[in-house]
Amino acid sequence: MRDEQRDEPLSGEELRLFTQYLHRFANHDVDISLSMEVGHPDHPVYVVFGRDYPPVGDASDYRRPFAERRQATSKSDINDGG
Repeated sequence: MRDEQRDEPLSGEELRLFTQYLHRFANHDVDISLSMEVGHPDHPVYVVFGRDYPPVGDASDYRRPFAERRQATSKSDINDGG
C-alpha cells in the first residue's frame, strides 16, 4: 500500500495502524454495505465492505490481516509435561 502524500509504501507501523483503524471503521461505520473507489484516479482500487454472509466466493479466500502473527494459545496437557 502506498501513502499518496509521500508516494512510498506504508511502514510496518503505519500498516498496523491502518489495520486497527480499518477494524474500527468496519465495526462502527459499516451498516450493511459500503462501496468505495480509492487510490490513484488513473488506476483506482474498488473496495466493497459488506456484512453479507456467506461472502462472495469461498470464506477461506478472505484473509484477516496480521492473523498469522498472533501467538497460539497453549493448552497444557498433564500427559505431555505441560
